[in-house]
Amino acid sequence: MLNKVKNTIEKYNMLQKSERILVGLSGGADSVSLLLCLKELGYKVSACHINHQLRGDESLRDEHFCINLCEKLCIPIEVHRIDVKGYCKLKSCSLEEGARKLRYDVFSSIDTDKIATAHSLSDCFETLLFNLVRGTGLKGLCSIPPMRDNIVRPLIDCSRDNIIAFLESRNQEFVTDSTNLQDEYSRNKIRLNVVPVFSQINPSLFSTFKNTLDNLKSDEQYIEMQVSELIKKAQTDDGYYADILDSVHDSLKKRAIAVILDKRDIRYSFEKINEVALLLKNGGKINLQSDKFAICENNIFSIKTIRTEKIKPVCIAAEIDVSYDFFGRTVTLEKIAYKSANIHKMLAKKPFDYDKIKGKLFIRNRKNGDKIRLCNRSFTSSVKKLFYENVPLANRDKTVILCDDDGVVWIEGFGCAERVKIDDNTKNILICKIS
Repeated sequence: MLNKVKNTIEKYNMLQKSERILVGLSGGADSVSLLLCLKELGYKVSACHINHQLRGDESLRDEHFCINLCEKLCIPIEVHRIDVKGYCKLKSCSLEEGARKLRYDVFSSIDTDKIATAHSLSDCFETLLFNLVRGTGLKGLCSIPPMRDNIVRPLIDCSRDNIIAFLESRNQEFVTDSTNLQDEYSRNKIRLNVVPVFSQINPSLFSTFKNTLDNLKSDEQYIEMQVSELIKKAQTDDGYYADILDSVHDSLKKRAIAVILDKRDIRYSFEKINEVALLLKNGGKINLQSDKFAICENNIFSIKTIRTEKIKPVCIAAEIDVSYDFFGRTVTLEKIAYKSANIHKMLAKKPFDYDKIKGKLFIRNRKNGDKIRLCNRSFTSSVKKLFYENVPLANRDKTVILCDDDGVVWIEGFGCAERVKIDDNTKNILICKIS
């Protein structure tokens, strides 16, 4: 294994003997073997242990193990305790996501040349399967990169069996995170249940996977090089020539769009990439995120920030057959007996059951936290998400919303909530007229 690590470092030009290398040390088999390998190969190593404070006494056990190991090896170590639960509650993110963010924040705060993490070939295989299940492209199939900025992964060509064998040859102990033995998490389900089946089908699973991974990475590098050349060729002072971006195969075009959006820190989806690709061909403007727009005019594709006026919250206690001004439009609520209504002519206005309204009725614009289970849908959606996907930015704060004491009952352009829909017992309907 020592030779594998040495060859990996040389292949990717990961490390220089003059550099200071910080090893992320959890105390598990992977990170312990990484620490030993780098020390035996003559690198200037130090360690950092992050206590996530998620497993009580077991977390303390891991912390003490890492301190004792580094004392034994005469390797400097820093120990940091982080409040993952508190951070995740504040940021409304998963424990895994929060722990990773805080962990790398600590690593980045330490004065060092390179940060070495213990991701292995086995981790790459699990990540590939995880990405595949969620949906991915070639980049996702390439799994974990060997290097990213100043973060290096010297064990990336070593399987977990290689690692265990190496530690046994050194008679070196390690600790085991008990949560890794539970299949409650998606990644653990893959590791504990899926990978063993694949290994039965192909006993040489990881050696053949490494060859596949090398082929995928080679293809990915070539495509990235072509995309870089395309962007360079299309770039102008004002943006990018749309016809140049649109002239290539979809594979390169959509990659180029993703790179351009990523440079502007714009989150994108498969659907949004396709929208921008059509924009290159047809011209026009689409909202990408918040106040950022993709614009294509006169053969120039660009991304611009367009500030829209901040609309003050409006909330009107509404009465039947009274007209109200709502941002220059007239809103009137009309109550009609269901039996006398020509419901077919009114369907476009999306009427709903008046008698199912709880308490008072209000006409207002959107506000944070609005949710609605639309008629004939089995799930609740946030109004924010509905608007982001369907309503132009400039119109979002001027879209009419009706609500009662229990929340949103009707949204302009979407219709009513499931709880107020018309049924066989309906006696009166309400129509919101906007002109």
